[in-house]
Amino acid sequence: MSIFRRVLVQNTVLFVIISLISAYIICFAFSQYAKQQQSHHLAQLQQLLELDKSTPKQVVKNLKSSFSYQDLRVERLSGEVEHQYQQDKFPFYLSRLLMQTFGLQTHMQTYANQLANLRITYILSQDDIYQIMDNLLYALVTLFFLFIFINTFTIRYQIKRILNKSIQIICRTLTRTQANEPENIAAHTLPKEFSSLALQLNEMRSTMTQQLKEWQTSAENYRHEATRDVVTGLPNRISFVSSLEEQINDEQTKNFGILAITRASELQYLNQNRGYEAGDQYICDLSQAIQRVGNHYHNALLFRLNGSDFALIIPNVTIKEAENFAKNLFGRFTELQKALETNSIGYTGIVAYEAGDSMGELLALADTGISLAQTKVANGWHIQNDKSILNNVSAKYGNQNWKQVIDDVLESRAVKLFYQPIQPTNKSSKVYSEILARFTNSEGDILPTASFVAMAEKMDKIIELDKLIIDATIQTIQQKNLNTQYFGINITAKSAHDEQFCVWLERRLLRDSFIASKLIFEASEFGLQQNMPASQRFIQMLHRTGARVTVERFGIGFTSFKFFRDIKPDFVKVDGSYSRGIDEDKNNQYFLRVVVDLAHRLGVTVIAESVETQEEKFALEQIFIDGTQGYFIGKPSEL
Repeated sequence: MSIFRRVLVQNTVLFVIISLISAYIICFAFSQYAKQQQSHHLAQLQQLLELDKSTPKQVVKNLKSSFSYQDLRVERLSGEVEHQYQQDKFPFYLSRLLMQTFGLQTHMQTYANQLANLRITYILSQDDIYQIMDNLLYALVTLFFLFIFINTFTIRYQIKRILNKSIQIICRTLTRTQANEPENIAAHTLPKEFSSLALQLNEMRSTMTQQLKEWQTSAENYRHEATRDVVTGLPNRISFVSSLEEQINDEQTKNFGILAITRASELQYLNQNRGYEAGDQYICDLSQAIQRVGNHYHNALLFRLNGSDFALIIPNVTIKEAENFAKNLFGRFTELQKALETNSIGYTGIVAYEAGDSMGELLALADTGISLAQTKVANGWHIQNDKSILNNVSAKYGNQNWKQVIDDVLESRAVKLFYQPIQPTNKSSKVYSEILARFTNSEGDILPTASFVAMAEKMDKIIELDKLIIDATIQTIQQKNLNTQYFGINITAKSAHDEQFCVWLERRLLRDSFIASKLIFEASEFGLQQNMPASQRFIQMLHRTGARVTVERFGIGFTSFKFFRDIKPDFVKVDGSYSRGIDEDKNNQYFLRVVVDLAHRLGVTVIAESVETQEEKFALEQIFIDGTQGYFIGKPSEL
């Protein structure tokens, strides 16, 4: 409707201008007529006074009987007034107002006759003229409103007609575009006022046809990207859900098969210690290993569900055949483990499915299978046969198995200690080697460290686990006479904030005070932030015993710099995300330079972890980092 209003306003303004011009012309014409009357009256007045020798009173009487005056003043030439008349009431005339506005009103006229010794000043009455002019102006106003009405109706009709015709043309154009018809709209088949519209629509049709082709191509690319994992190129979780639902939703198809979910157990370790490139390569190698085993089965589909989980759907395979699949997968993983020099590759939970099963239950069963597999040998697997496990207390069997494994480790002190050196960047830097703990089951197989620690924390066994590692480290130092070396021990925030643990640790360190002075306890910045008063008490206790403290994963939190004042650590280990690619990252270089400068002013030693290349090491040395740690510096070795 904005077009309608604009056209209507434009026409109205134009008509108002024309009307004002017409009104001015009318007023001007009548003012000229009034002047002619005045001139004619002046001639008659002159003739009357020259021929008629009447007295002034008789002259006044003759004038008033012969003419109609608005103002009349008759006086002798000496100034003596013989007669004066002025109209008292003036009827309202629109024309009088307009003539005054335009400056066309009639002015006072004066005539003096020496012979008659009279001066006559007058303005003729013009009411009859104003009446005629008002009638014309009212007719003009009526014509104005009639014009607005007709103009509004006409414009509405024309706009509606144009819109309807335009919509028909556009719909026909869009229909042809969607149907990919090559023909254009023929301009000569339309009214001439639509010729330009037809040409523009033909251009639009061509443009839209090309645009639609590009959109279709882009949509296909986006659909492919949305359902694919970037690192491995495998279908992602969206594709997995769709594929599994297709297998189990239609009960009439009687589909069956096995679902195997493999969890990459070393991803976190490789990302932290060897860098994200090594982690991505590990994921690709793992996916290829699963794919090679899956290729022996018809229509097997492999998916990457998230960062560490892979799912393999093998249709038309029984649970009995799944054991052969698991053994082949175990062999592949063992070969890959030797090549990558890791503690394990992955653990697999396997469950049978059939049409009508619940996806949630299948995933829960497979996850339980993974938990059980992690308590077995490295790269272990577990086939979850009993689906009723989800309906009773035995659903916690996986957790109960973990509890038994953790208790066995604590009771038998089945922990192996490795160390990874931190290399000083200058002779004055005093650094240490970090202790890495590995745990074994009753068969002597190394358990997945990340899963083991996570389950220990979940089952409230983490404090006992920290005590085991500390005790084992001190005993190993004593047994192997490593009293001249410095070692860092990781400790969880839960232990650091536990009062009874702090009492135990203080007594344990005071018992071997010489070794205590060689120990550095590492706690994460995030963990220490959770309870600042408890963290401060823990650090003060360590300093009393001669031990020192490292805040690791530094730089992740938003309040990192407050640690220099509140925590007062001896070492700061900058998070590995700042080390990776620092030779090309100016922002990280600037951040670390600020951290190093501030830390050195307060006597804090700064260490960079996850150093994987010579270029990164060199760049960190230029920033005056005190020590570097990573796979490039040195691999973990058994203590």
